[in-house]
Amino acid sequence: MSEVNILNITESDLYPTERFGPKLVGTMLYKLGETSAFRTAYISTNERLIMNADMNGELYTRVFSYQDIDAATFEKDGVIITFKNGMKIPMVEITDGDTDAFIEFINERL
Repeated sequence: MSEVNILNITESDLYPTERFGPKLVGTMLYKLGETSAFRTAYISTNERLIMNADMNGELYTRVFSYQDIDAATFEKDGVIITFKNGMKIPMVEITDGDTDAFIEFINERL
């Protein structure tokens, strides 16, 4: 199975007024069938948060409005995105990106 390109977002994919912010690459913890850890990129922009995950060889993209996010925090060994509906999505084993810059950037937009 070939590896999915989770960083496949380019400037041409953004809205005309949109600019990239900090990104993180790591392992998202989310239970899906027998698998609960997925290689994931959180790609922030000034307008939204894009999540690209390699879910068993398939690219899964989800886009979040900052209006739906309650907080971005660092807890234990990873970043937690908490949504206003109570859902929390943790990312651990971060291999690329500045966690402090990412958290600050996200929280400034909430």
